Amino acid sequence: MPKLFGGTSGSQADGELNGMDFAWSDQQRELLDAVGRFASQQLNYDVIENDRDGIFNRDAWKKCGSFGIQGLPVPTEYGGLGMDPLTTVAALERLGYACKDNGLLFSINAHLWTAVTPLIYNGSEAQKKKYLPGLCNGTLIGGNAMSEPNSGSDAFSLATTAIKKGSKYILNGSKIFVTNGPVADLLVVFATVDKARGPDG
Repeated sequence: MPKLFGGTSGSQADGELNGMDFAWSDQQRELLDAVGRFASQQLNYDVIENDRDGIFNRDAWKKCGSFGIQGLPVPTEYGGLGMDPLTTVAALERLGYACKDNGLLFSINAHLWTAVTPLIYNGSEAQKKKYLPGLCNGTLIGGNAMSEPNSGSDAFSLATTAIKKGSKYILNGSKIFVTNGPVADLLVVFATVDKARGPDG
């Protein structure tokens, strides 16, 4: 079976399979190595004590922001690193191997995938300029409010409504298990704008 990483197999070069190159580029390798070094040297302190006392390590969060972790997939014009999805996931995987603080890792992933990413793809230009720089550099923490008492995390059964009043929306409903809720500065709230449309509302 051909090797995808390291060494060669037959006449195929390192990381190549039928003309397709699956090896990391030099730039990607440098990033992954840097993430691993950063995590092992800067994030593995007071982990047991913070877990025991229920303390969120904001100092470590800010260090990750300064390094660029929270801005990995964010376009550079908004303060991010502009990495593609595969590179972003690989960097987070390396972070997970090197960092012992599972709470921090969970919060970073929730922040990225349920707050930052929806804002990148669905936010207005004004919202992106206002919030993404802080979400990237660690000064803001994003959260996600989807789960409800009667529907769990089933987005198609939401009872919370968002009624437009002028240029704003009025939210009415209840949320539970809000990811990053206790420490979040910004929440992405899932709500129904038109119940008559069912899941499409």
